[in-house]
Amino acid sequence: MSYLHFDKTLMINLEESLPREILRTNKSGAYHCTTIVDCNTRKYHGLLVIPVPNLDDENHVLLSSLDETVIQHGAEFNLGLHKYQGNHFSPNGHKYIREFDCEHIPATTYRVGGVILRKEKIFVHHENRILIRYTLVDAHSATTLRFRPFLAFRSVREYTHENSQASRDYQLVENGIK
Repeated sequence: MSYLHFDKTLMINLEESLPREILRTNKSGAYHCTTIVDCNTRKYHGLLVIPVPNLDDENHVLLSSLDETVIQHGAEFNLGLHKYQGNHFSPNGHKYIREFDCEHIPATTYRVGGVILRKEKIFVHHENRILIRYTLVDAHSATTLRFRPFLAFRSVREYTHENSQASRDYQLVENGIK
């Protein structure tokens, strides 16, 4: 039994889960830091934060978060969780978390209706890259997983607002996007 294992009871209680943070680093100076329910509550939180020595020698949040939506029978279940002013949270995806384990690789297991989905975050050691592996453990019918990345490219000392000039282009590759 891992001491870095949390069950649904703790995960759905935001007073208990939000103060618990996870920090993963790699040898290139990049890091991933957020709460155990994947809700960024601090400026330095992000899914992929890297040093940018050519710019200003500060760490920059490149990928703030990645919202996943499970779609089954036309119904959408957003697994994301974001904190807004006034202590408001939306969309409340933490209610689908079944467990979180961080003994070796941070892994979150979600249960949405007849779907059990496992998400693992893996850092590449000498590159500014994070890999996210999704495993559909169980599904009783056809299931689609939709992703919505929240790109930031900002210093960890600043907040940012929507940048409509940012390129939203992507390329489909086998089993994913690039």
